[in-house]
Amino acid sequence: MHLQAILGAISLLIVSVLSDSLPASSDIFYWPVGAPQPSVLARVAYDPATLTSNVISYNTPKTGSDSTDNLIRIGFYTSTPSNSKQWVGSLVSLSALTDKNQPTLRLHLGPANEVYHVDLAASDKGDSGVELVLSQPGAQPHLNRPVVVRPDGGEADVVEEKTFFQK
Repeated sequence: MHLQAILGAISLLIVSVLSDSLPASSDIFYWPVGAPQPSVLARVAYDPATLTSNVISYNTPKTGSDSTDNLIRIGFYTSTPSNSKQWVGSLVSLSALTDKNQPTLRLHLGPANEVYHVDLAASDKGDSGVELVLSQPGAQPHLNRPVVVRPDGGEADVVEEKTFFQK
């Protein structure tokens, strides 16, 4: 009985280690403004630890004759506490996706390495690529430093240090 429990625990450990080492994947959709629902633009796999990514599949959007189809949304669905299927995306020109130089999809990753935004960047390559953008902490203010002011409330005069010859 103990042997089965030990083997079960080892198999759970192996599965959890393998699932942590596998790259994450995300479906990126394109959604013409006049269309009722989105279509899959690309399926990408990425590893936030090594910042490597791979385009598994890319579907070039179909050009329509309708003038409202010149603007399309690119994005993905995410889950929020208030909505289990929340759309997150950007508005781009259809020509940005159908040029002979395919754009680079930029996936912006949050602190927990989850995708929180997607947008496009121009690409010099002939194929579509993926760029991972990590969030960077902003500048931190210097708090609890005393502010020196004159009695009238203005900034205090900075006393210039005299050189040896001036002293």
